[in-house]
Amino acid sequence: MATGSMTGAARQLDIGQPAVTRMVRDLEETIGFDLFQRNGPRISPTEKGLRFFEDARQLLASVGQVAQRAAGLRDDRVQSLSLVATPAMSAGLVPDLLGELKDVLPPALGIQTMDAEHVARALHAGAAHYGFCALPLAHADIDCLASARARLVAVVPADLPDEPLSLTRFQTHRMLTVGNTYRVRHAINTALEAAGVTPAAELTTNSSLNAIRSAAAGLGIALVDCVSALGIAIEGVRVVPLEIEIPYEWGIFRRSGTSVPELEGRLIDSFRVVSERLGAVRS
Repeated sequence: MATGSMTGAARQLDIGQPAVTRMVRDLEETIGFDLFQRNGPRISPTEKGLRFFEDARQLLASVGQVAQRAAGLRDDRVQSLSLVATPAMSAGLVPDLLGELKDVLPPALGIQTMDAEHVARALHAGAAHYGFCALPLAHADIDCLASARARLVAVVPADLPDEPLSLTRFQTHRMLTVGNTYRVRHAINTALEAAGVTPAAELTTNSSLNAIRSAAAGLGIALVDCVSALGIAIEGVRVVPLEIEIPYEWGIFRRSGTSVPELEGRLIDSFRVVSERLGAVRS
């Protein structure tokens, strides 16, 4: 799936295409479902095939981590650190967090961006050591090591006043924010309803960064999390508080019973330091 074709896979593996085709068919017989839809010489992954690919990729990553962990135990040092995070966390929080730890970081670092559900799955499967996402993340065998609480903020064009923003502003400006599938959107809708405000127009997206960039382009006012707004420098906009509080919480997670003891305490401390820079209070 990574190469897009049987021919590409054969070329990458330096073997004949018939051998690749045979291996795929043998695998499909073993697992009991088709990985690809075939239309003559063209193939495309099935829905189950895509899900299997993601699971297999995470499993292979966890196998690699076992080898690295063994090497670390042998040499009495951490060899690798694998992190997973939602887009807001991977862009607005994790780089600065790692910057606080640069003197103790292992040679191999990995950061994968995914939605909150896949963060939980990656931790549960052992494909990552630690994860970062918004709360709640209530999954069995997943521990929240530390959390922070702040408010949603508004990101406005630089020519608007630098003052707390009333939700009534959205009666005359397009609201730029995340879609209804995101948990924070429920809190936004509740606040709008309580204020008796119906936005004049909306732009919805699956990324707070898209909303912020849209505000910089003059499309409206972004209503987003403070991690994205304050953790990512964007020219042409300013971040202002809202007149009301719409809470936002995030945390650092790991699978129960697992840890990187040489780094975990420093990771938690750095999480708190960087989160407080983003306006958070500990929760």
